[in-house]
Amino acid sequence: MKNKRIYKPFACLFMVFMLMISISAIAQTKQGAGYDKNYHFLHSGNLVADKDFYLLTVIDQSPAVKKLFNENAYFKQLFSDRLTLLKNHATDTCSHPESLVGGFKYTKDDSVQLAENVLSLYKAHQADFDLMINHHLRPSGYYQRFVGLSNADLLLKAWVQYVYGINYIIDQFGLGKKMRYPRIDSPSYVVTSRYYRTVMKDMFALLDEQSGDLKQFYQPSLAVAMHLMDANDRDEPARFEPMEQKDNKKAVEKIKQVQWSKYPYATIVIPGNGPELFTTPISPDNKIHCDVAAARYLKGWAPFIIVSGGYCYPFRGPYCEAIEMKKYLVQKFHIAEDAIIIDPHARHTTTNIRNADRLMIRYGMPLDKPSVFVTSKSQHDSAAKKAFDDRNLHELGYLPYRDKKSISNHDIVFYPVLESLHMDPLDPLDP
Repeated sequence: MKNKRIYKPFACLFMVFMLMISISAIAQTKQGAGYDKNYHFLHSGNLVADKDFYLLTVIDQSPAVKKLFNENAYFKQLFSDRLTLLKNHATDTCSHPESLVGGFKYTKDDSVQLAENVLSLYKAHQADFDLMINHHLRPSGYYQRFVGLSNADLLLKAWVQYVYGINYIIDQFGLGKKMRYPRIDSPSYVVTSRYYRTVMKDMFALLDEQSGDLKQFYQPSLAVAMHLMDANDRDEPARFEPMEQKDNKKAVEKIKQVQWSKYPYATIVIPGNGPELFTTPISPDNKIHCDVAAARYLKGWAPFIIVSGGYCYPFRGPYCEAIEMKKYLVQKFHIAEDAIIIDPHARHTTTNIRNADRLMIRYGMPLDKPSVFVTSKSQHDSAAKKAFDDRNLHELGYLPYRDKKSISNHDIVFYPVLESLHMDPLDPLDP
C-alpha cells in the first residue's frame, strides 16, 4: 500500500492523559505480564466494537467493575447527560453534523475528569480492577505496548485509546474531517449534504428506540460511533472473521504439522497494492508481487504465504486485495490453499507487516524464525529505507519488525514482534 498523508492525533488530549499517568503512584501489579496464547476473547455481538474498543467489551462482561461504574456518581451523571442528549436528538431541531454528534465526543476537560475518576475508582477497588486487567486486558495482547506499566497506568492508557478512538470515528464519519488517510478512509457521503443530515437525524430516532439497552456511561457515544460507521458500510474489521475457522482454517491446521527446520523462513509476506480501476480485481503491481513471491515459495523458502491487503483502492472498490492475490496464486501457480493465509484487513504497508505478525503470533508460528517481505522493487526500495522505520514509529508508535534487512531488489527479511498485537485507536477500519 502507498504512503499517504499522516494524521496528527489529539496532542493536547494526549498531554493531559500523560500528565495524569505521570502523577499516579499506584504500586505496580504483574508488571510485564502480557499476551497469553491460550487467552479466549470475549465478544459483545459487535465485532467492530470489540476490535476497536476491547476495553469496553471486557468491562461489560466484568460484573464487579461494571457495577462500580454504574454506582459511581460521576459516571452516572455522564451517562445521564449523554443519554438525554441522544434521546433529545430524536425530536429536536438540530440538523447540522456538529450539533448532532459533536456532544458525544470527549473534550479536554471531559478527558481530565474521566482520568481522575477512573484512577479514583481503581484506588478504591484495586482488587476488582486487577482481576479484570490481569485476566483480560493483559493476556489479550490488545494492549501489548503497555505491559511494562503498572495496572493503574495500563488502565489509564486503555481509556486514552477509548477516547481517541471515539473522537476519531465521530470526527471522520460524523463531521467529515480528513483524518489519517482520507483517500481511502473517508465517509461515503458528504456529511453536510441534505441526504446525510437526514440519515443522521433518523439514526437518533433509532437510537432513542434502542436506548433501553444502554446501561453504561460509554455506551451512548459508542452507539453513535458504531452507527456512523455502519451508515458508511465501514465494517471492514469484521469481514472474513473468524478467519481461523473460515479462509485460514486449512492453513492453521497445517501449521501444527510443519517441520520448521526444513525452511529458511517462516512465511513469505506479500503486501497489497490496490487497483486504480473498479473493473480490475488485481493491479499490475500486485501481479508482480505474487509472481515474485510464488517463485520463492516454489523454491521452498517457506511453508506459508501471507497475502495482506483489504478493501482499499479505489475508494470503496469491490475487491479485497488479499482475496484476489490468493485467487491469483491458486489459479496461476496451483499453490495449495492450505499454504496461503489471508490478512484481508491491512490498509497500508505498515499494517501489512503488523497484521502478518499478528497472524504468525496467534496461529503459533515460531517467532525466532525470520520471514521475508516480498514485493515490487519500488515498494521494496521504500520499505527498506530508514524513512519507512520513521513512518512506522510515527503512525504505530513502534517498529512492527526487528532486524529488518534487504537481501535483493524484492526481498526484505524481518522478525515479528509482540507489540504488533496492540490495537490502534487511530485506524478504526483496521485497528
